[in-house]
Amino acid sequence: MSDLTSSSTSIEAMHLLVVGHDGSDFVLGRPDLGLFVAVPEPGAVFVNAVKAGASLDEATEKATEVAGEVVDGLDFVESLAGAGLLDALAAPAPGTGRGRAIRWIDGVRPEVARPFFGRSAHAIYIASTVFVVAVVVLVPALRPRFQDVWWLPDPVTSVLLLLPVTIALGALHEAWHWLAGRALGIPATFRVSHRGVFLVFETDLTQIVVVDRRRRFTAFLAGMAFDVTLLAVILALRLADRSDLVALPGWLGRLLAAVALGQMFRLVWQFCAVAQRSDMYAVLANALRCHDLHRATVLTTRDRLLGLDETERRELEAISEHDRSVASWFGVAYLAGTAAMLWFALSFALPGALGILGWAGANLVHPIVTTWAFWSSAAVAVYVASRWLLPPVLAARERRMRKEGVLR
Repeated sequence: MSDLTSSSTSIEAMHLLVVGHDGSDFVLGRPDLGLFVAVPEPGAVFVNAVKAGASLDEATEKATEVAGEVVDGLDFVESLAGAGLLDALAAPAPGTGRGRAIRWIDGVRPEVARPFFGRSAHAIYIASTVFVVAVVVLVPALRPRFQDVWWLPDPVTSVLLLLPVTIALGALHEAWHWLAGRALGIPATFRVSHRGVFLVFETDLTQIVVVDRRRRFTAFLAGMAFDVTLLAVILALRLADRSDLVALPGWLGRLLAAVALGQMFRLVWQFCAVAQRSDMYAVLANALRCHDLHRATVLTTRDRLLGLDETERRELEAISEHDRSVASWFGVAYLAGTAAMLWFALSFALPGALGILGWAGANLVHPIVTTWAFWSSAAVAVYVASRWLLPPVLAARERRMRKEGVLR
């Protein structure tokens, strides 16, 4: 055991590990690297012993007692190193894309955040869901329609003024994930990412793996809970207006209809984009007891269709056998979901974007820079272009970062 006792670097690195219980398995993780792996109980005992101040020899003895058979401590340390768990402390430079902690969110104490996800809050979320389904089924006039997005006579102005509302609501969706994470006592990071060809906000709750699986569902469903509650409020206002209980200004009623359309799309997207790591993907992966289902699915599918290079093959082999087993059939859903997303993009999103650019182009070809029409058209053109150009740029960047080990 002399090799173990001289490995001060390994001891220091193991103090960076977090240990969580996950059913019959335990999870070892490096939050700073975004890397987590499942291990049997002796492995968790070994790491906890080291973190408590035991030498590697002593930790090996404790693990052996739990295992009921001789444990090779050196082999276990080498396996941790091979999985990247004993790498140097990560300190990403600005712009590396690993996400940025939001101090005012991370500063929210768990006891402050918990009421938003307690029993009373859950009752509100469930009641909102039932109300939305009832209104959509029973009141056809209030069902969101694609035409609702044109809530003003000028389509360019409609899009431009609706844009900040859409961005704000997307941020609030993610903020609810943040708050759910704080309610569980874990931090979160925020970044702009992509789901296939679509640009999205993303909340990284990586450290949730150290929380019991049954408690994770609240955090994964938090964004949808916010969306459905807001949609219920909007539909209630529109229903009250329709029943003459309140009198909404015409422009406000049309704006609410446009926002309702966006909220409905966001909710439907979560179910239809399971293959693209939507909120429902997180729910499904958690229910299936997977640790890295998406990456296992991507690599398994790529191996079947194109083959893997040596680095990717080692990465796939490092993923748990259970995740690889689920990925063998989830890959079908992944391919179907990707095809459906591309179909939607080409059939609806792209024609809509080209239509908007066509309307804006009329004001840009012969510009009159002192008019609202010119500047609103220019802003819409920049927005539409960024929505379509940024996803492939982000995808290429993330592939490069993954090869460099900055992103996992």
